[in-house]
Amino acid sequence: MSDFSYINIFATKGIEYLIVIGFFILIVPFWKLINPKNSEKRRK
Repeated sequence: MSDFSYINIFATKGIEYLIVIGFFILIVPFWKLINPKNSEKRRK
């Protein structure tokens, strides 16, 4: 077990979070562009 190494997945707390947050922010307008019928039904 001397070759066992622990990798902390929470050690990389920089640009990765910004990429994920930006991805989800960009998905919202893109989803409204491809699916305009559902947004019109919700407004009525």
